[in-house]
Order: sequence, then C-alpha cells, then structure tokens
Amino acid sequence: MDTASQRDGGLPEAVLRAAGRIGEVGSAYDADLLLSTLIGGVYQALPPDRGPALDAFVDTLREHLASSTDPNAPLVAAALDGRSQTVRATGGYAYGDRYGDQTSYLATFAYDEPERGGPEHAVVVLADHNAGLAEDVLVLAPAGPVLDQLRSSLLTDPDAMTWLTEVPLATVRTAAHAYLRATDLAAQLPASEGLPANRWLALSRLALLPEPADEPEPAAPAADRNIAEEFLAAPEAALAGLAGSGGSRGESVNYCLGLIVDFATSRGGDPLRWSPQSVTTFLTDWIHQRAVLDNVDVATLPGTLAAWVVWAGRRLDLPDHAVQSTFRQVNADRDEFVRLYATGERRSPAAEAMARLVAEGVDLTDEAAVDAWLRAYNAEHG
Repeated sequence: MDTASQRDGGLPEAVLRAAGRIGEVGSAYDADLLLSTLIGGVYQALPPDRGPALDAFVDTLREHLASSTDPNAPLVAAALDGRSQTVRATGGYAYGDRYGDQTSYLATFAYDEPERGGPEHAVVVLADHNAGLAEDVLVLAPAGPVLDQLRSSLLTDPDAMTWLTEVPLATVRTAAHAYLRATDLAAQLPASEGLPANRWLALSRLALLPEPADEPEPAAPAADRNIAEEFLAAPEAALAGLAGSGGSRGESVNYCLGLIVDFATSRGGDPLRWSPQSVTTFLTDWIHQRAVLDNVDVATLPGTLAAWVVWAGRRLDLPDHAVQSTFRQVNADRDEFVRLYATGERRSPAAEAMARLVAEGVDLTDEAAVDAWLRAYNAEHG
C-alpha cells in the first residue's frame, strides 16, 4: 500500500466518501456492515501479510477521521471504534461434518439497545481444514433462526454426518483468530465475497470474547502417540500386507504412516478424520510440498493410505458409504499422485533441494557434508 497516498488522505478519504450514507442507515448494525464492506475492499487489494497492513490503514483512517471536517466523519469514527452501540456476546457454537473437512465457529451477539443497535446476529468463521484457511466469513441476522436451522439439519441428516455443539466463547475466539490469521498470509484469498466484506466486523466482534486461560497443553494420550502401532495391529493393515513388513518395505510403511499422521494433524489435530477431499489434497498437493519420496515410498503410500482410511472410518463409526467414498478416492488419485512424483511439478523448493541432496548420495548424518552441499546448491540457485 502507498503510505504517502495514505498521508495525503487519498485512500482514507475515499473510504470516508464511500461511507457518506452511513448517517442514513437504520441501525448501528447496518453501519457496521457498511464500514466492514469498505474496509474489506482495502483488505482484498493487499498482498500477504494482509493483517498488519490493514491494521496500519485503519490507524491512518482513524487519524484522518479525527482531522476531517466532513459531517459524516464522527459517525464513521464511532462505528470504527465500536462506540455506536454496546454489543455483548450471547453464545458460542461449533458445527461441521464428521469427515473433518470443515468446522464453522459461530458466536452470537446482541445490542444492549436493540431498537437503535439492531438485531441479535451471528458471526460465523468457516474453517477449511484441508487448506488451513478461513474459507468464508458470514454475518447473519437474526441469530435465532440461524441456530434453529442448524439444529433442524441435524434431525434431517439420515447418516448423522453433521454435528453442532455449544463451545466456550474463548474457543470460538482462539480458533477463528487462528484461521483468519492464516488467511492473511495466504498467497491468494479464497474465492468468497463474504470473507473480505465481513472480516473487519468479525474481528471486532471476536475481540469482545474472553481470551482463553493460559494453561499448559495437555500431554497427548498414549493412544494418540502410538496410533501408527495401533493401526499396524489392526485387521485392515494385515489385509493390506502392511503388518510385519521388514527391510526397505517396513521402513517405507513407517515413513508413510508418519506422513499420514502429520498431514491429518496439520488439518485439525485428528489423524482419524479423512474424507475424499482430504485424500485428494494429501496425494496431489501436500505430499509433494512437504516430503521427499523414493520409488518404494511411491509404491507403498497409496495402499497404506487406503487401509488407513478404512480403519479410521471404522474407528469413528462412519457410515459404510462415507468410508467407501474415501477409499475409492485413494484409487482415483493414485495415477495423478504417481505422475506428480515423476514430474516434480508441485515439489516445493525445500523438497526439491532435499530430493537432489538424497539423489546425489550425500550422507545425511554428516552435518558438514550436508552444510557444504546446501551452500553450493543455494549459490547455484540464487
């Protein structure tokens, strides 16, 4: 963003003029929506890292409003700083699908003076665990029918593949902030009009929620720490010929299981939650960005994943058709996975360097040799 033009009042003045009808809207809620949309237009045009840059713009806008003679400036400033009407949180929820692809974090808010402030409303941050981003941000009013519809959808879901639960407000704040922050860093924003338009209002509301207690992270249960061993003792592993493998085959099975657990953990913390979409993300994108495979690994990984998703689905008691859909997706993506490994077209620079290092026979246990190779590689590739 052009800092000089901000000082000259260019972009802040443009936002102020675009907010010219803020005095004509019917409530503080409408004023908040209008201002959020305008600030969202600035956010959408920013490169990564968008969050701090937008915060700097909002500070510049606040200074511009303080010195402006425009009659609407005080109204915009009041909305910007949450002084139009007092808002309080009334509830926190999370809902999603049992595949674990998405979770929506929802908080409801009400104005102390509804006749002037506006309706009770819900702020929803939709987290896409496969992408690791906030896929969408919604602001919905009135909040009551939104919750009624969510509860009704649970009753009409024949396979119980969706869930809704009340959660502490601090949980909503922490989770929603984390995904919004990750989205600030993304090379490209998700294709959602709601995300930029509602982001500022969502963050303003999330700031009203309590912060989580500063408690140490609980130790992972033994079952989670040893989940690969538990899988290898299961009938699914035996049927796939994975149990008891030795030599390079056994090493590859363990390596592939580590990648499976790492990916699942990175998308939400539960290595048992797999879906057709997560399989595609893993086999055609994530694995090529994060891992170095050899020919044995390439031959081993799809079969290991296929057995894992069947075992994991059984552990989670998913409907048979849901498990089979995920299993079939492994086979559907197998050829593309092999092709991408062969071409290296989606390999990250770090994975490419590591692959070259291994291919050239550098002893990975020799720190001096690895360091010398990396210096030469970086010098060659700038």
